[in-house]
Amino acid sequence: MTHFAVRIPGEGLAEINGELLVVANGGSVHEAVLDRLQRHAQERGAAVEATVNDGPAGAHFVLQVAPDGSSRLLDPAERTDTTVPAPEPPPGPAPEPPPGHAPEPPPGHAPAPAPEPPPAPAPAPAPEPPPAPAPAPTPVSAVAEAVARARAAATAPPALVPPPQPSRPLAPELADRVAHINALTAAGRIEEASAEATALREALTRSAGTEHPDALEARAMEAYLAHLRGDHREATVLALSVARILCGAADPGAPAAIARAAAAWQRLEDGRAAVIHGSELLHMWNRLRGVGRLAPADERLARRVRAQVESLSACV
Repeated sequence: MTHFAVRIPGEGLAEINGELLVVANGGSVHEAVLDRLQRHAQERGAAVEATVNDGPAGAHFVLQVAPDGSSRLLDPAERTDTTVPAPEPPPGPAPEPPPGHAPEPPPGHAPAPAPEPPPAPAPAPAPEPPPAPAPAPTPVSAVAEAVARARAAATAPPALVPPPQPSRPLAPELADRVAHINALTAAGRIEEASAEATALREALTRSAGTEHPDALEARAMEAYLAHLRGDHREATVLALSVARILCGAADPGAPAAIARAAAAWQRLEDGRAAVIHGSELLHMWNRLRGVGRLAPADERLARRVRAQVESLSACV
């Protein structure tokens, strides 16, 4: 497992493997570190570990970050073993022939007297077992604890994990098609489920219009399946289109739809696309704020997205 060294000498400053990490004004240095470690994990397609030295007090611990952004503190026994194995001992002397057995002498020659066997070497003392590793000190600062939990706080918007459920009873034929898509998804046949959802959304759009609730729910299902396929760009675009329509119609479901779009947006790896789509998220939150429909949880999410967009804008 790839291992990184993280040093956080003070608030707003961090280094990863000696490279300075720039944190936007008002941003959290710990969230920035976790974001960068998550990016490294996504590039490798596997979790990464980081040894973190945090703050002047020197809190020291090991953190594991997965490609999906989840993180946890590691116990010493869980750390990746990077110890070089000790070389094997050289082969010992050939075994002595059994007592009373000697090789046959050549014909016509008297057997030579058997040489005295050399004294057996004294057994080498057994190596001392290596001392058991001391338990890693538990991070005692609130800052160190925040590192382990910052990702959970950063993913406050609902994740695209449970499949979207219809908001009202569906016609029998439509309910059957949705049930079929859900069955394909549960069986792991994601590509087939995606094709079925796209066909359903296109049929509903032709018959009822883009903004019809059934067509929007089919589009939300498409976004969910794109997320399962790992196509986070398409998942973001589809989820944003649903949020945009609901926001424009002042639908009560608009705040939740924007939060779902933000959950897809957080997984984008293209910085320029993240700035463009993040700006649209902020625009929709501004519209809800203007009519007094932005809840405190939405305000917190909007602040996090704004900080990330501002940080990305300085780099792209």
